[in-house]
Amino acid sequence: MSPGARGPAAPRGLTLEDLAEGQSHRKTVAMTEEMMIAFTRSLGDNTSFHQDPEMAKDSYYGRIVAPGMLTASLIGFVLGTEFPGLGTIYVSQDLRFVRPVFVGDMLTISVTVLEVRRERRRVRLSTLVENQDDETVLEGQAEIIPPGV
Repeated sequence: MSPGARGPAAPRGLTLEDLAEGQSHRKTVAMTEEMMIAFTRSLGDNTSFHQDPEMAKDSYYGRIVAPGMLTASLIGFVLGTEFPGLGTIYVSQDLRFVRPVFVGDMLTISVTVLEVRRERRRVRLSTLVENQDDETVLEGQAEIIPPGV
Protein backbone atom coordinates (compact mmCIF):
# COMPACT_ATOMS: atom_id res chain seq x y z
CA MET A 1 0.00 0.00 0.00
CA SER A 2 1.42 3.40 -0.89
CA PRO A 3 2.17 6.00 1.81
CA GLY A 4 -0.94 7.90 2.76
CA ALA A 5 -3.25 5.26 1.27
CA ARG A 6 -5.93 4.00 3.57
CA GLY A 7 -6.64 0.38 4.19
CA PRO A 8 -10.05 -1.03 4.95
CA ALA A 9 -12.00 0.84 7.59
CA ALA A 10 -11.62 -0.52 11.10
CA PRO A 11 -14.74 -2.35 12.27
CA ARG A 12 -16.97 -0.26 14.48
CA GLY A 13 -18.86 -1.43 17.52
CA LEU A 14 -22.57 -1.32 18.21
CA THR A 15 -24.11 2.14 17.92
CA LEU A 16 -26.66 3.79 20.19
CA GLU A 17 -29.39 2.58 17.84
CA ASP A 18 -28.13 -1.02 18.15
CA LEU A 19 -28.36 -1.07 21.95
CA ALA A 20 -31.41 -1.77 24.10
CA GLU A 21 -32.13 -2.33 27.78
CA GLY A 22 -31.42 -5.90 28.83
CA GLN A 23 -28.80 -6.65 26.18
CA SER A 24 -25.76 -8.29 27.69
CA HIS A 25 -22.37 -9.71 26.83
CA ARG A 26 -19.97 -12.03 28.67
CA LYS A 27 -16.31 -12.86 28.23
CA THR A 28 -14.13 -15.20 30.27
CA VAL A 29 -10.46 -14.40 30.89
CA ALA A 30 -7.80 -16.26 32.88
CA MET A 31 -5.93 -14.14 35.43
CA THR A 32 -2.25 -14.93 34.96
CA GLU A 33 0.80 -14.09 36.99
CA GLU A 34 2.26 -12.47 33.88
CA MET A 35 -0.72 -10.07 33.68
CA MET A 36 -0.30 -9.15 37.34
CA ILE A 37 3.45 -8.54 37.05
CA ALA A 38 3.15 -6.54 33.83
CA PHE A 39 0.38 -4.39 35.32
CA THR A 40 2.20 -3.59 38.56
CA ARG A 41 5.55 -3.02 36.88
CA SER A 42 3.96 -0.67 34.35
CA LEU A 43 3.07 1.49 37.35
CA GLY A 44 6.58 1.33 38.78
CA ASP A 45 5.60 -1.14 41.52
CA ASN A 46 8.46 -3.62 41.22
CA THR A 47 8.16 -5.31 44.60
CA SER A 48 4.80 -5.91 46.19
CA PHE A 49 2.46 -8.59 47.42
CA HIS A 50 0.85 -8.37 43.95
CA GLN A 51 3.86 -10.11 42.41
CA ASP A 52 6.27 -11.33 45.08
CA PRO A 53 5.20 -14.68 46.62
CA GLU A 54 7.61 -14.27 49.54
CA MET A 55 6.25 -10.84 50.45
CA ALA A 56 2.69 -12.08 49.91
CA LYS A 57 3.13 -14.88 52.48
CA ASP A 58 2.87 -12.26 55.24
CA SER A 59 -0.06 -10.42 53.67
CA TYR A 60 -3.74 -10.70 54.58
CA TYR A 61 -4.39 -13.37 51.91
CA GLY A 62 -1.08 -15.25 52.27
CA ARG A 63 -0.42 -15.35 48.55
CA ILE A 64 -0.18 -12.95 45.64
CA VAL A 65 -3.42 -11.26 44.75
CA ALA A 66 -4.32 -9.36 41.58
CA PRO A 67 -4.53 -5.57 41.86
CA GLY A 68 -8.17 -4.54 41.99
CA MET A 69 -7.70 -2.07 39.17
CA LEU A 70 -6.27 -4.81 36.95
CA THR A 71 -9.51 -6.73 37.44
CA ALA A 72 -11.49 -3.54 36.79
CA SER A 73 -9.53 -2.88 33.60
CA LEU A 74 -10.96 -6.07 32.14
CA ILE A 75 -14.34 -4.30 32.00
CA GLY A 76 -12.83 -1.55 29.87
CA PHE A 77 -11.23 -4.20 27.68
CA VAL A 78 -14.63 -5.81 27.02
CA LEU A 79 -16.37 -2.47 26.45
CA GLY A 80 -13.74 -1.24 24.01
CA THR A 81 -13.19 -4.42 22.03
CA GLU A 82 -16.38 -6.49 22.12
CA PHE A 83 -19.50 -4.83 23.56
CA PRO A 84 -20.33 -2.30 22.33
CA GLY A 85 -16.84 -2.51 20.78
CA LEU A 86 -14.41 -0.37 18.83
CA GLY A 87 -15.10 3.33 19.10
CA THR A 88 -16.68 3.14 22.56
CA ILE A 89 -15.81 5.99 24.92
CA TYR A 90 -15.67 4.89 28.58
CA VAL A 91 -17.06 7.87 30.52
CA SER A 92 -17.32 6.61 34.10
CA GLN A 93 -17.24 3.53 36.29
CA ASP A 94 -18.45 2.90 39.83
CA LEU A 95 -16.76 -0.11 41.41
CA ARG A 96 -17.07 -2.28 44.47
CA PHE A 97 -14.36 -4.86 45.07
CA VAL A 98 -16.05 -7.85 46.70
CA ARG A 99 -13.45 -10.67 46.74
CA PRO A 100 -9.78 -11.05 45.88
CA VAL A 101 -8.60 -12.42 42.55
CA PHE A 102 -5.74 -14.92 42.47
CA VAL A 103 -3.45 -16.33 39.80
CA GLY A 104 -5.33 -18.94 37.80
CA ASP A 105 -8.80 -17.57 38.51
CA MET A 106 -11.11 -17.74 35.51
CA LEU A 107 -12.95 -14.43 35.45
CA THR A 108 -16.21 -13.88 33.62
CA ILE A 109 -16.84 -10.24 32.80
CA SER A 110 -20.52 -9.43 32.23
CA VAL A 111 -21.93 -6.13 30.99
CA THR A 112 -25.67 -5.52 30.74
CA VAL A 113 -27.44 -2.47 29.32
CA LEU A 114 -29.48 -0.86 32.10
CA GLU A 115 -30.53 2.29 30.30
CA VAL A 116 -30.14 3.86 26.87
CA ARG A 117 -30.26 7.64 27.24
CA ARG A 118 -30.91 8.66 23.64
CA GLU A 119 -31.29 12.36 24.45
CA ARG A 120 -27.83 12.39 26.07
CA ARG A 121 -26.37 9.81 23.64
CA ARG A 122 -25.16 7.77 26.62
CA VAL A 123 -25.64 4.21 27.85
CA ARG A 124 -25.60 3.04 31.47
CA LEU A 125 -24.43 -0.54 32.07
CA SER A 126 -24.27 -2.98 34.93
CA THR A 127 -20.76 -4.42 35.23
CA LEU A 128 -19.96 -7.67 37.01
CA VAL A 129 -16.89 -9.87 37.32
CA GLU A 130 -17.27 -13.38 38.73
CA ASN A 131 -14.70 -16.10 39.36
CA GLN A 132 -14.85 -19.76 38.34
CA ASP A 133 -16.93 -20.52 41.45
CA ASP A 134 -19.62 -18.00 40.36
CA GLU A 135 -18.56 -15.71 43.21
CA THR A 136 -18.74 -11.99 42.56
CA VAL A 137 -15.29 -10.41 42.76
CA LEU A 138 -16.23 -6.97 41.42
CA GLU A 139 -19.50 -5.19 40.70
CA GLY A 140 -20.54 -1.76 39.58
CA GLN A 141 -22.01 0.42 36.88
CA ALA A 142 -20.48 2.15 33.89
CA GLU A 143 -21.50 4.94 31.57
CA ILE A 144 -20.35 4.94 27.96
CA ILE A 145 -20.75 6.82 24.72
CA PRO A 146 -21.21 4.12 22.09
CA PRO A 147 -19.50 4.25 18.70
CA GLY A 148 -20.89 6.46 16.01
CA VAL A 149 -22.06 9.26 18.30
